[in-house]
Amino acid sequence: MQKMADDTTNVSTPDSDVKLLKIEAKSAVNEVKFAVKYVEISERLSNTDEQAYLNVKTKEGDEFCVELTVQGFRIVGTSFDQIDGNIESPFYETIYALLDKHSPQYRLTFGETLVDKLQLLQTELEDQEEKVETIKDVNRTH
Repeated sequence: MQKMADDTTNVSTPDSDVKLLKIEAKSAVNEVKFAVKYVEISERLSNTDEQAYLNVKTKEGDEFCVELTVQGFRIVGTSFDQIDGNIESPFYETIYALLDKHSPQYRLTFGETLVDKLQLLQTELEDQEEKVETIKDVNRTH
């Protein structure tokens, strides 16, 4: 990762990036499983400190082998556990960006889930506001 020379508060080293890859791969699986048909860390391909592989099946039914390195996420194959040296795929900073580009259903599901969560928050906020008003009314009468 490249950092600004004057940014010393959050400097990332290659060693710390590498150690985080395994955590990032597990996190990616957990964070997108709601919006794809299938996702797991590959058990057949070699996952190391420098790279990890995910098998992803989109809601459209497309299968991808996704490589995660310190450079980001990229598609390296169009079947599970398959690396195709002929694929030239760009790196994406996040698994979300990769799926957003390659799966319209992911985009739709993500958007619907976001709306649902926002509506739930709105309902909770309204409920709390009603409770505050009730408490104010009770205090006014005493």
